Amino acid sequence: MAKDVTTYTLKQALAAKVDDHIEIAVEAEDGTKFKIRASSEQLDALTGDLETILDGDDADAA
Repeated sequence: MAKDVTTYTLKQALAAKVDDHIEIAVEAEDGTKFKIRASSEQLDALTGDLETILDGDDADAA
């Protein structure tokens, strides 16, 4: 990631379908709130990345 990216620790996140996209409302532990708008294709790619990471963690634990 780029050096100019701010990192937040997730407190909660909620997702909803809005028209032709999905919105993820995010709240960080410090109270910062924001929304992410994404297409289904973008979220499919993200889901694939997360599954790969989590599957790798499961393999490391075995």
